[in-house]
Amino acid sequence: MANKIYRILTGLLAALLLLSACTKAKEPFSGTFPVRHSSSSSSVVPADPIPDDDPEPEPDPGTYPSLLSVLDRKIAEYNRDATIPTNHIFICAHRANTAYAKAHDIPENSVWAIETAIEKGADMVELDVRMTSDGVLMIMHDDVVSTTTNGGGSIASKTYAEVKALRMHPRDKSTYPQYNGDYVRVPTLKEALDACKDKIYVNLDMKESNAPVADVLDAIDKSGTVGQVMIFGADHKAYVNGAYNNLNHSKLAVHPYISSPDDVPKYLIKGYNGCAKLFQYGYNIFYDRTIEGFGYACHAKGGLSYSNSLNYDSQISSWSSGACTVLDRFIESGSDFVQTDYCEKADQYLKTKGLR
Repeated sequence: MANKIYRILTGLLAALLLLSACTKAKEPFSGTFPVRHSSSSSSVVPADPIPDDDPEPEPDPGTYPSLLSVLDRKIAEYNRDATIPTNHIFICAHRANTAYAKAHDIPENSVWAIETAIEKGADMVELDVRMTSDGVLMIMHDDVVSTTTNGGGSIASKTYAEVKALRMHPRDKSTYPQYNGDYVRVPTLKEALDACKDKIYVNLDMKESNAPVADVLDAIDKSGTVGQVMIFGADHKAYVNGAYNNLNHSKLAVHPYISSPDDVPKYLIKGYNGCAKLFQYGYNIFYDRTIEGFGYACHAKGGLSYSNSLNYDSQISSWSSGACTVLDRFIESGSDFVQTDYCEKADQYLKTKGLR
């Protein structure tokens, strides 16, 4: 009898040990986000240390860390100290473009392009918002539809139904690829955001100042992507202001354009609810070094910086080994987000520098 009891207790102990070994320990919140990379992508965002003085609670595993929380973690690391080296650079896919998409004629600003950018490991997609004649918000860069579709005329002169009937093609090409059994169609803002939900962050470039702020926020709310989106308007700075001063949306990041690090504190005010954290600036500042250490200066002011490499993207697309001048100068500036049409190539190079 005693032996039988001993065998039962031994078996229970062994089972408990096995269960403990198989149970994955809960990992602390890294301050980054769970982008779903393909098996062929080696882009893995390293964990950011949590500030010891004011740690935030761990989020529910089923939620997606907000962009604002990610930016807060990075800002806390730099702690207004311009001497702390940049340890990670984020990559934004310009118009959702990637090297793969360009090589396979995937139209820019399409849902297919967004899905590809997610698959290839981009941290963020930049999407352009325009409006049809009947007030529907669509994703398209140019004001005319001929650049990326088989139509003609301005998107503002066409109804939603007319724009949806168009077939998309790669920029300045006349091929019409099919995806999932149909031609590629111009997505609505809501459709684009649905493709991004819980998968990637979004920079919405507002191309038209007359697009109702309430409609933009409604599309964001209905798609459930409030915490993933930031609003940018280089040509319509008042639009960025309006999104906050009029509607006071405290979870949506605002993305101002600045020309000097001294502009950062102007946005760190109560009127923006702490939602202005990432600031865009011109590529000439880092490439031509018109302002040395722009990104580091932004860190000292309590913000992060973002710029594109588009005028020099050919250096990234053709890179295979050695130096990549455009990215080297970006790194030297201490900047945090680079926007490019070739995110996989930028990722490969930044990995060689220990910045991905």
